[in-house]
Amino acid sequence: MFIIFIILIILYFIWYLRISHVTEEKLIILKNDLNQNNIILTWENSEKFGFPYRVVNKLNSVKIKLYNTEVFIENLDIIYQPWNIKHVILKSSEIINILNQNNKIIIHPDIIASIRINKLNEKILAINLNEISILDNQYTHKINKPEIYFRDNNKNNLLYSIKIKELLYQPFFIENNVITNTDINGSLANYKNININNYYTWLSNEGGIDIDNFKFNINKTFINGNAFIGIDENKDIQSSISLEANNLYELFLIFRNKNFINENTLETSKFIIKAIEIASKASNKIPKFSINIQNGNLSLMGVKLLNVKNLKY
Repeated sequence: MFIIFIILIILYFIWYLRISHVTEEKLIILKNDLNQNNIILTWENSEKFGFPYRVVNKLNSVKIKLYNTEVFIENLDIIYQPWNIKHVILKSSEIINILNQNNKIIIHPDIIASIRINKLNEKILAINLNEISILDNQYTHKINKPEIYFRDNNKNNLLYSIKIKELLYQPFFIENNVITNTDINGSLANYKNININNYYTWLSNEGGIDIDNFKFNINKTFINGNAFIGIDENKDIQSSISLEANNLYELFLIFRNKNFINENTLETSKFIIKAIEIASKASNKIPKFSINIQNGNLSLMGVKLLNVKNLKY
């Protein structure tokens, strides 16, 4: 019996070494695949540990570069379970810095991501973060407790779900007007055709961002609805949004108080919103609104309110 036990340990050790080698190969394949898409992944050195329950590849001084964007991670643990290498966990307890021209994004620890392939061969990615800070030339924006989920449904669509506890976006959504309890679900059409080097082509010709449902709160205003976002060949945003809101005018007041819209736009929006609210109250229904962005114009219930910036600039 003792001899059998020793043989089993030796066999497991050999098998573990094989799995450990496979994980190294997967990392090199990933690096080469990213490089073919002009995404440069490098690390200063690596460590390996975790025997007997895990295979951990610890990468130190990790850098990821795509054009003008650079990501810096002090250390990153890539964790495999020897009995299921189709489930990978990424973990880091260090602050992650992302630099993009005049913007800086800081992801505060802890970050943990899970990548797995289920029995239907669907790829599932889950990301949980503590806080994201975005610094531009004027403001610091914060995203608290974001959760992001992706699932490949084998129909060339990528399903996604985003949950955010609090979103602070200066100068509009601060103090009592912080966006809370955000929940967004939808899909990316034909996502396998996305070229990271030219995603505008995918957005304008082949795909788009479907938002099946979204909801969030701003103070005492509750908004939920659905939307589609794409662009045309001139890189103008093309979007349609259908939403329900109990106090939509308060949102326009926030924009007016920060001089994002003028007084005429505020008054026009007030007239439209109040008319819809009166009609909805008479029929005992929640007010419903439609917002469209087309050819550089944003319209509320078919009435033009704003000009929307072209993505070329």
